[in-house]
Amino acid sequence: ITISASLESLSIFAAAVIGYIGVTIMAYGAVKSAMHFTLSAIRQNNHLPFIRIDLGKHLALGLEFLVGKDIIESIIRPSWDDLGKLATIIAIRIVITLMLSYELKEIKEEIAQDREYLKMSGAEKKKKR
Repeated sequence: ITISASLESLSIFAAAVIGYIGVTIMAYGAVKSAMHFTLSAIRQNNHLPFIRIDLGKHLALGLEFLVGKDIIESIIRPSWDDLGKLATIIAIRIVITLMLSYELKEIKEEIAQDREYLKMSGAEKKKKR
Protein backbone atom coordinates (compact mmCIF):
# COMPACT_ATOMS: atom_id res chain seq x y z
CA ILE A 1 0.00 0.00 0.00
CA THR A 2 1.38 3.36 -0.99
CA ILE A 3 1.34 6.40 1.21
CA SER A 4 -1.17 8.20 -1.03
CA ALA A 5 -3.53 5.19 -1.00
CA SER A 6 -3.40 4.96 2.79
CA LEU A 7 -3.87 8.73 3.08
CA GLU A 8 -6.87 8.50 0.77
CA SER A 9 -8.35 5.66 2.85
CA LEU A 10 -7.78 7.63 6.04
CA SER A 11 -9.42 10.72 4.51
CA ILE A 12 -12.46 8.72 3.38
CA PHE A 13 -12.79 7.21 6.85
CA ALA A 14 -12.37 10.60 8.57
CA ALA A 15 -14.95 12.21 6.28
CA ALA A 16 -17.43 9.41 6.98
CA VAL A 17 -16.94 9.71 10.76
CA ILE A 18 -17.28 13.49 10.67
CA GLY A 19 -20.42 13.19 8.53
CA TYR A 20 -21.98 10.67 10.93
CA ILE A 21 -21.17 12.95 13.86
CA GLY A 22 -22.92 15.86 12.14
CA VAL A 23 -26.02 13.84 11.32
CA THR A 24 -26.07 12.37 14.84
CA ILE A 25 -25.92 15.83 16.41
CA MET A 26 -28.81 17.05 14.27
CA ALA A 27 -30.89 13.90 14.89
CA TYR A 28 -30.23 14.11 18.64
CA GLY A 29 -31.29 17.77 18.68
CA ALA A 30 -34.45 16.99 16.72
CA VAL A 31 -35.46 14.09 19.01
CA LYS A 32 -34.64 16.08 22.15
CA SER A 33 -36.60 19.10 20.90
CA ALA A 34 -39.57 16.93 19.89
CA MET A 35 -39.65 15.41 23.38
CA HIS A 36 -39.42 18.82 25.05
CA PHE A 37 -42.13 20.17 22.74
CA THR A 38 -44.43 17.25 23.59
CA LEU A 39 -43.86 17.68 27.33
CA SER A 40 -44.37 21.43 27.02
CA ALA A 41 -47.64 20.90 25.17
CA ILE A 42 -48.89 18.36 27.72
CA ARG A 43 -47.99 20.61 30.66
CA GLN A 44 -49.25 23.67 28.76
CA ASN A 45 -46.00 25.56 29.27
CA ASN A 46 -44.81 28.05 26.71
CA HIS A 47 -41.25 26.82 26.31
CA LEU A 48 -41.30 27.02 22.51
CA PRO A 49 -38.67 29.80 22.26
CA PHE A 50 -36.22 27.80 24.39
CA ILE A 51 -36.93 24.64 22.39
CA ARG A 52 -36.30 26.51 19.13
CA ILE A 53 -33.00 27.87 20.44
CA ASP A 54 -31.83 24.42 21.47
CA LEU A 55 -32.86 22.86 18.16
CA GLY A 56 -31.22 25.68 16.20
CA LYS A 57 -27.93 25.22 18.04
CA HIS A 58 -27.92 21.49 17.25
CA LEU A 59 -28.74 22.10 13.59
CA ALA A 60 -26.03 24.75 13.22
CA LEU A 61 -23.40 22.54 14.86
CA GLY A 62 -24.40 19.54 12.75
CA LEU A 63 -24.14 21.63 9.59
CA GLU A 64 -20.62 22.70 10.56
CA PHE A 65 -19.57 19.05 10.80
CA LEU A 66 -21.13 18.31 7.41
CA VAL A 67 -19.23 21.20 5.82
CA GLY A 68 -16.02 19.73 7.26
CA LYS A 69 -16.93 16.34 5.78
CA ASP A 70 -17.51 17.91 2.37
CA ILE A 71 -14.18 19.73 2.50
CA ILE A 72 -12.30 16.53 3.32
CA GLU A 73 -14.09 14.65 0.53
CA SER A 74 -13.20 17.32 -2.01
CA ILE A 75 -9.54 17.16 -1.00
CA ILE A 76 -9.34 13.44 -1.78
CA ARG A 77 -10.18 13.62 -5.49
CA PRO A 78 -10.67 17.23 -6.49
CA SER A 79 -12.24 17.92 -9.85
CA TRP A 80 -13.69 21.21 -11.04
CA ASP A 81 -17.15 19.66 -10.97
CA ASP A 82 -16.68 18.46 -7.38
CA LEU A 83 -15.24 21.81 -6.31
CA GLY A 84 -18.21 23.62 -7.86
CA LYS A 85 -20.63 21.33 -6.05
CA LEU A 86 -18.70 21.82 -2.83
CA ALA A 87 -18.78 25.59 -3.19
CA THR A 88 -22.55 25.46 -3.77
CA ILE A 89 -23.13 23.15 -0.81
CA ILE A 90 -20.97 25.29 1.47
CA ALA A 91 -22.71 28.47 0.31
CA ILE A 92 -26.14 26.96 0.98
CA ARG A 93 -25.08 25.68 4.39
CA ILE A 94 -23.53 29.02 5.30
CA VAL A 95 -26.76 30.80 4.37
CA ILE A 96 -28.76 28.30 6.44
CA THR A 97 -26.38 28.70 9.39
CA LEU A 98 -26.57 32.49 9.18
CA MET A 99 -30.36 32.36 9.02
CA LEU A 100 -30.41 30.05 12.05
CA SER A 101 -28.08 32.38 13.94
CA TYR A 102 -30.25 35.38 13.08
CA GLU A 103 -33.41 33.57 14.17
CA LEU A 104 -31.78 32.42 17.42
CA LYS A 105 -30.75 36.01 18.14
CA GLU A 106 -34.32 37.18 17.53
CA ILE A 107 -35.72 34.49 19.81
CA LYS A 108 -33.31 35.46 22.59
CA GLU A 109 -34.34 39.10 22.22
CA GLU A 110 -38.00 38.09 22.31
CA ILE A 111 -37.41 36.14 25.53
CA ALA A 112 -35.61 39.12 27.07
CA GLN A 113 -38.48 41.43 26.10
CA ASP A 114 -41.03 39.04 27.58
CA ARG A 115 -39.09 38.91 30.85
CA GLU A 116 -38.81 42.71 30.92
CA TYR A 117 -42.56 43.01 30.32
CA LEU A 118 -43.30 40.53 33.12
CA LYS A 119 -40.97 42.42 35.42
CA MET A 120 -42.62 45.77 34.61
CA SER A 121 -46.17 44.45 34.87
CA GLY A 122 -45.58 42.83 38.25
CA ALA A 123 -46.70 39.47 36.89
CA GLU A 124 -43.41 37.95 38.02
CA LYS A 125 -44.13 38.89 41.64
CA LYS A 126 -47.58 37.32 41.40
CA LYS A 127 -46.06 34.07 40.10
CA LYS A 128 -43.69 33.79 43.07
CA ARG A 129 -46.48 34.07 45.64
